Amino acid sequence: MDAERFRQEPIDLGPLPGLLGHLLRRAHTRMLLDFTESTAEFGITSGEFALLCLVEANPGITLGQLATAAALDKSTLSPAMQRLTERGLVERHAVPSDRRAQALRLSAEGMALLPPFKARVGEHEDRIAQPLDAAEREALLCLLRKLNGL
Repeated sequence: MDAERFRQEPIDLGPLPGLLGHLLRRAHTRMLLDFTESTAEFGITSGEFALLCLVEANPGITLGQLATAAALDKSTLSPAMQRLTERGLVERHAVPSDRRAQALRLSAEGMALLPPFKARVGEHEDRIAQPLDAAEREALLCLLRKLNGL
């Protein structure tokens, strides 16, 4: 039994290398681990980073619009936005035409945090994509955008 646990031969992965879902999951896991290590000092998750980028690019966006843009349901989005608001990175403002809606903007602290964070994410992206040449990286991005309807 112990000999089987420590066998040295390559493990047959069966159909897994040909399954898009499996390969995307493995790549995602690898990316998340590196992202977390690379950005630990900021204390912001990859999902929160995406939300900050969307708010930065769309000042005044509402929670509903943000949920659609981030492909999240409001029950997932609300706690993340609450954390970002409590940290002072995002500000909420009333929307005069809709008393239930809140417009979101980056705070001064959020605007100051994003440039160094984006630089660190750029380094992370370069490290992860290192096995690819520029054309392969662009082709992969193009295909992933297509798969995601972007």
